[in-house]
Amino acid sequence: MATYTVEAFRWSGTGYNALYNTSYTAVLDDNDGSFQGGSDASETVAINGGAAGSTNSLPYAINVSFTDTLGNPHVEPFFFFNTSAAPTGWYFVPAPGSAFTVGATLGSYQSHTTGWTYSSVVCFAEGTMIETDQGPCLVERLEPDARIALAGGGFVSLRLNLLSAVSAAQMQEFETLRPVMVRAGALGGGLPLRDLRVSRQHRMQVSSAITERMFGSSDVLVAAIRLTELPGIYVEDHQDALNYHHLVFDHHQVVLAEGAPAESFYTGRDAIAALNPDARGEILTLFPQLARKARKMRPAIPIPERVQQKQLIARHLRNEKPLLSALAPHDALVPRATL
Repeated sequence: MATYTVEAFRWSGTGYNALYNTSYTAVLDDNDGSFQGGSDASETVAINGGAAGSTNSLPYAINVSFTDTLGNPHVEPFFFFNTSAAPTGWYFVPAPGSAFTVGATLGSYQSHTTGWTYSSVVCFAEGTMIETDQGPCLVERLEPDARIALAGGGFVSLRLNLLSAVSAAQMQEFETLRPVMVRAGALGGGLPLRDLRVSRQHRMQVSSAITERMFGSSDVLVAAIRLTELPGIYVEDHQDALNYHHLVFDHHQVVLAEGAPAESFYTGRDAIAALNPDARGEILTLFPQLARKARKMRPAIPIPERVQQKQLIARHLRNEKPLLSALAPHDALVPRATL
């Protein structure tokens, strides 16, 4: 059984158009990668360390408007589930990287779909070359304190290199664990230098005049799965075992993977929950402040909301513009000797 620990908010008794001043720690046990509710007898939920209860009814992914603690409006998906665990009722989990935290105001229902899956890991596939102060190095060979090149220039010390091993059986059963393949040159400017494989939710940097017009920033981060609308980028039909690596720094960073700018591990609620227990323990030992509710790293560069990411990629596709057309040249992008 896999265990997923998430920050949840109790919808029952509060509902829409309401301020949420309390969150709960929900521990979900399941033997597969999808939350199925009352139709799956293997699922259990425990709230705030209490006794485990069953899951009831259908689960929903519901798009809801809300206002964050700074007064900014949003519309994002929330993942709803119902449980018999005390206090019983409906709960929802914000999407990865959401601005919804304690003190935010949930707005009104927009739309929904039935069912949802557990968060995907955010990491590099084994065999990826990461740029360091000594030249490109295989991700699986990186050790703590290695000096890793940043996309914006300079180097930073690696804190942890965590491993998530996905078995062949898991890869065959759960398509969401299969990597996104970014073919050499598919991002523009000859990048990546070689074929690059990352997990679906791993964010890649997009740098173009279009991003500047849309967001007032030339650089933003977009999940790899959003890029699959573009030529040369697709979900790989990979059904063999695969090791993923999470590169952890003191702060969220944009590093160079096969020469292309890609994010490091982003310690949001759902990313930490998706780790195996040993890796989660290492993260929370190194960054104990992340164990407190509603704490996560500040993103290295802006991360647009999901709908905006889709719009951004659609505009690049429509205008036939490469994703890295405005990337500033940097010495770290020049391939050197392999470690």
